[in-house]
Amino acid sequence: MDVEQELQLGLVAHRAGDLGQAVRHYRAVLSHDGDNADALNLMSVIAMQAGDMSTAVTLAARATMLRPDWFGGWISLGNALQAQGRQAEAVDAFQKAVTLSPSSCEAYGNLASALNQLGRFEQAADAAVQAIVINGGMAEAHINFGNALLGMNSPGEALEAFQKALGLQPENVAAWCNVGIAQAALGEYAGAVAACDRAIVLGDLAEAHYCRGGALLAQGRLEDARVAFAAVVQRAPDHLDAYNNLAVTLERMGRLDEAVAVLRDAIASAPEDFDLHLNLAFVLLRSGQYEEGWREYEWRWGAAHFRRFHRSFPMPLWHGEDLAGKSILIHAEQGYGDALQFCRYAPLLAARGATVTLECRKDLSRLFATMAGIAVLDHGAPLDGFDYVIPLMSLPFCFGTTLETVPASIPYLSVPADARGFPDIAAAQGLKVGFVWSGSGTRGDNSSRSCAAGDFAPLLAVPGCRFFSLQKGKADSSTLDSRLFTDIAPQLGDFADTAAAIAALDLVITVDTAVAHLAGALGKPVWVLLSRPSNAFLWMEGGTDSPWYPTVRLFRQPVAGDWAGLFAAVRQELLVLAHAA
Repeated sequence: MDVEQELQLGLVAHRAGDLGQAVRHYRAVLSHDGDNADALNLMSVIAMQAGDMSTAVTLAARATMLRPDWFGGWISLGNALQAQGRQAEAVDAFQKAVTLSPSSCEAYGNLASALNQLGRFEQAADAAVQAIVINGGMAEAHINFGNALLGMNSPGEALEAFQKALGLQPENVAAWCNVGIAQAALGEYAGAVAACDRAIVLGDLAEAHYCRGGALLAQGRLEDARVAFAAVVQRAPDHLDAYNNLAVTLERMGRLDEAVAVLRDAIASAPEDFDLHLNLAFVLLRSGQYEEGWREYEWRWGAAHFRRFHRSFPMPLWHGEDLAGKSILIHAEQGYGDALQFCRYAPLLAARGATVTLECRKDLSRLFATMAGIAVLDHGAPLDGFDYVIPLMSLPFCFGTTLETVPASIPYLSVPADARGFPDIAAAQGLKVGFVWSGSGTRGDNSSRSCAAGDFAPLLAVPGCRFFSLQKGKADSSTLDSRLFTDIAPQLGDFADTAAAIAALDLVITVDTAVAHLAGALGKPVWVLLSRPSNAFLWMEGGTDSPWYPTVRLFRQPVAGDWAGLFAAVRQELLVLAHAA
């Protein structure tokens, strides 16, 4: 047999798309010479084209074993490993190819792609630059470079790289899709949708629908986003992020039962996915299904957003064991509002005979020390000598909390005896109202949950009221007439000071911030102003009251973004209250 001729005939058929004929030629070669690396490599390529990645890896690995110094075999092995999701092994294969052929643009480009998949973005950028230096006309190299820049949080530079790729290949589907991703990261949502639309016309990639859905969701175009994410699920049933975002979209539309159904379907196929379980927890808790919701919330530690909160301790986790004569540490997690809402469980542990220590941030220490029988430890202090430890927000699950059994006795916090006084509030005449218009700017959703200071202007004009700003931080108040309120924020050092100020007031009106939880914990009447959709799942969906705080009244935007409509309703209620005062 003329092996070379048989291989060439196979290649001709392969390039013509006649894979069956190509396989027959390659097999003929292998029947004559079972160790022919070229035939094994080409059979690996066909197996990969047919979607049989396991066979592709086996054949390519055999080829590299037979010819370890042939870079083409390592390229095929790397491609097959990458397609199988074995990115670290793919990197090793591509590194070998680069070593064997340092002038190969393909080897550097594939290496960059695999490194991007592993999140090793700086190394990916270096490999992509090498590919561009070798062949600046290769669009894929610019795409890999752009993806690395996206991973390094440089969307502007990434956009330039993707646009260079389009300059080389104007109908490159991946480039158009990535332009959309970069524009969405820059907040250019209309442009992102347009770029994804172009990608869909050219190639109908599931990822283009996914990017489009994300941009539409950011614009508040919920029905369009729902359609986009549904299209992803239809085209790529294993795209778990699409299921998550479809559920988030349905949740924001108030279609909670459908969101739960989507997440349950996804969990059935990916039962160990942390993000799916966490999103299911959010929807269940929002809908009041607390028993299952708190159980699902225990998956949070493996979810992307919560990994930064996870900590290891030398003592065992408490799982409901008898606490009589035992010591337990409640460790802090997440934000101030969460700590204020769930510290109520500490006395319940003490009631079981435990010596309870509550870890918290220093700003909360004086305030939390007012809980009788609870020791307080500043975050960052040494943590040892305890029998058990429990994360603060695991306590509702440990206590089997349902809507009917929420520990809602108030107040469970009080003003420390050494707290400063607020004579200016005490001396004020009329209904004394504290207000807050913005939460912490460090939270990603702060712009949606917060309003502008100027939105409070109609309230400040209500006769019979005296207003006091509790707003801390750099939130701009220039749109308000400073003659209509007193800014006491400079007097608020920690939450104990804020508690003392709230105690002197008659009412607090605030957007969804820690101040809302503080006022509720003190038993002070508090009106909480909620955006639509609200990311605060524990305020639940609909309704004007809260099972957690008997003195809370909830005001919700009539439609998304309508702070004016919300404040009009609040003003009417304030007029009534001020008249009765």
